Amino acid sequence: MNDSGAACLAGRAGGKLNLSDFPSWADYYWTYQYNLARDFYLPKLKAWGISPDGLKVLDIGCGDGGFTAALADWGADCTGVEIKPFDRKKYDSPRLRYLVYDITASGAKKFLGGGAGFGLVVLRDVIEHIPWERKAVFFESVAGLMAGGGRLLVTFPPYYSPFGMHQQTLLKSRLRKLPGLSMLPAALFDMLAGLMNEPEEARAAVSELRRCRMTMSGFRKLAAAAGLKILADEYYLFSPSHEIRYGWKTRRSPLGAVPAAREVFVMGAEYLLGK
Repeated sequence: MNDSGAACLAGRAGGKLNLSDFPSWADYYWTYQYNLARDFYLPKLKAWGISPDGLKVLDIGCGDGGFTAALADWGADCTGVEIKPFDRKKYDSPRLRYLVYDITASGAKKFLGGGAGFGLVVLRDVIEHIPWERKAVFFESVAGLMAGGGRLLVTFPPYYSPFGMHQQTLLKSRLRKLPGLSMLPAALFDMLAGLMNEPEEARAAVSELRRCRMTMSGFRKLAAAAGLKILADEYYLFSPSHEIRYGWKTRRSPLGAVPAAREVFVMGAEYLLGK
């Protein structure tokens, strides 16, 4: 276990995390990821009949690594992978390792130690960041890393949902609290961002989400094209992420079964897929 404040606070179950309680954003985000896995997704995996015994897990786009660390503490053999170099020295476990690699590159399964494939692959708030023209190749590569009876957990905020452009975390001005930015024409968004003196880096990050737009209907098409079947799905008005980060109690959306409405009013989508 590391000696940072993040590791200590990870022991607290449930409730909102306050950024002011942490020495850095990295410590806060690591703990958020850890608590999200421990308090919400490990019980869900158990309910789905997934056991950590002998389970090989691949967490793609693992971020600060907290989600991966919680899965390792659960008892699974875990690999977290990012496409860019990153420092993940703050948590030590014999069941855990972090790698830098492009999972669409040839030989990915061998490099990542997948052997016959991973029993569980995690894509938590990742697919919406992949450029649209590369989504099919990316998703096919993900499917290729799964074991024959393996499972894939995917979560993302639908593009047309109130905060589908991640403005609440990426923008710096009062625009970060404005829902529905994805509905605005690009030129109008750029004008508003300029008027609010948004930094160029923040504007570019939000605009990237526009180019990568991930809708739920688009996701279902990607899954079908990759030969994957949706085994379970869940739609949230307020997702578990919202509960930990903002204190909004997790609430499932009654509009999850209405295709047109859910693209706009569902703030979090969650899927379990298999081959």
